[in-house]
Amino acid sequence: MSESVFTKVRKGEMDGVLLYEDDKCFVILSIAPHNPGHMLLIPIEEVADWQEIDPAVFTHMMQLAQKLGKVIKAVYGPPKVALSCVGFEVPHAHIHIFSLFEIADIDHTKAKLSEVELIKQEAPSIVAAMKKGGIIQ
Repeated sequence: MSESVFTKVRKGEMDGVLLYEDDKCFVILSIAPHNPGHMLLIPIEEVADWQEIDPAVFTHMMQLAQKLGKVIKAVYGPPKVALSCVGFEVPHAHIHIFSLFEIADIDHTKAKLSEVELIKQEAPSIVAAMKKGGIIQ
């Protein structure tokens, strides 16, 4: 089986924005964001569905997701932050974390493809908030 596009971004083999990585998971910015700052939280192990993620890894990811939700709140100020596990487009389990300004923002079919250069412009403010929140040093 070939590596997923997410793994290729993590390894620097494809252009993208890697925000965070540890021994269990990594975080990249979505190339098809619902709203600015849309993150994908991904286990390093390539499994197709979130139910297949090792329970200890999934617990770790959910704890990180809470912190990342606070980062999105701090940077973008939305009334809500959503979590969603869909996975139709890439068969590597991933959790979407994104700001909701209205209920329609949760509709994945309305996400718009973005240029990697545009999402790279968002990374510094997100990374600064991640440092402030103690997620990264």
